[in-house]
Amino acid sequence: MSRFLIVILSLILTACAQTYDPTQPLKEDTGLVVAKFRMSGIHSANFLTRNTNRILDNYSFAMKGSEKLFVFPMSAGTHALDQVLYMQGSGLVDPDLDCLGTFTIEPGTVNYIGDVYFDVGGYNNYIIFSTHNSSILVKDERVQTYKEFETRYPNVAKKLTRNESIIGPSACE
Repeated sequence: MSRFLIVILSLILTACAQTYDPTQPLKEDTGLVVAKFRMSGIHSANFLTRNTNRILDNYSFAMKGSEKLFVFPMSAGTHALDQVLYMQGSGLVDPDLDCLGTFTIEPGTVNYIGDVYFDVGGYNNYIIFSTHNSSILVKDERVQTYKEFETRYPNVAKKLTRNESIIGPSACE
């Protein structure tokens, strides 16, 4: 029953994935998060965060495909990349991400939190009822990621100051 609820929650979070409208000003207690996610071995996943200071202040980086730049408002405070949910075979997989640590969102700034690489290995030996090892790595590739951000949002990049609060660099294997 609990797996069913997690699947439903995951679907809801995917449908309500955060977006950013650069024509709207940021709320007073929010900052703009910038992160690049890359995935291999699977086609979709939800990376969930939690605010370490508040209850029910979660965000979702909903991935489909192999690479995506995320830019959206996030409440100020200390956050952690808490879970990654994805289907593998006939089961929902939720690897432990406690090894990654936290990142801080400063209000009224652009907050780069890192480039996240997520890999589900052993996919060539896929068996329908099996699960495979996964690894997650956070790298500091801010120069390339900021270039992409500035290309997509040139006016925002000029208005807001930058803050780097990288989830690492660290790795979980």
